[in-house]
Amino acid sequence: MNKIEEIFKSWNISFDPNSKQSELASQRIEICNNCEFKKTTLKVNTCGVCGCLLKGKIFSPNVGACPRKKWDEIDQRMYNIRTTPK
Repeated sequence: MNKIEEIFKSWNISFDPNSKQSELASQRIEICNNCEFKKTTLKVNTCGVCGCLLKGKIFSPNVGACPRKKWDEIDQRMYNIRTTPK
């Protein structure tokens, strides 16, 4: 999925998320709220790495959408993805 498509899908989900999407977004924003890359300008929170508005970004349908991989553990758990040990 390209970046523009991801952004549109994320914002679309944010307007009427199901319970799983809401739970995932809630867990993601907890991470973002404590992240050193979070930027707040004029009461708008953005990711300082990718520049996305967090209000929409947290609803991304992409697993691993955080550019610093801080959501990977939550995403894997929510989507029941198993990782193989290296």
